[in-house]
Amino acid sequence: MKKFLKWIGIGLIAIVVIAIIAGAGKSKDNQDSGSNGSNSKQEESQEAIKVSARDLADEFDENQVAAEDKWEGKLVEFSAEITNITDSGLSFANVASKEFSMAQISCKVTDKEQLLPLKNGQIVTVRGVVGTQTLGVIGVSNCEVVQ
Repeated sequence: MKKFLKWIGIGLIAIVVIAIIAGAGKSKDNQDSGSNGSNSKQEESQEAIKVSARDLADEFDENQVAAEDKWEGKLVEFSAEITNITDSGLSFANVASKEFSMAQISCKVTDKEQLLPLKNGQIVTVRGVVGTQTLGVIGVSNCEVVQ
């Protein structure tokens, strides 16, 4: 059973890494194709919408198309337990209420210095702009740790 759980964990980490890499290329393409690099759905002075990570993940689990229509480009703030820290940001797994959900949140952090004091298992509050979901991973860009 321990080996089975270990392989599931390795598989989840591989999925997160693939999604982060895929999201990084997609995000860069979107920035290059914009007229001045700004997102038309987001305003700089926009106030963050406070949402639970669970509610966000559950909405994507229920209907990805509807969730992307509702959340894409919106500045959100949520708290969750860190499951992985990389040089590109934070990952939050096991956030959905369904027992076998593959929904995760990947938060691309703009200031890598914010990652230095953090540890896996720590609960943090982050703020960022919701993107799309790829392979179960909800991309959140321009993240900053606010707590």
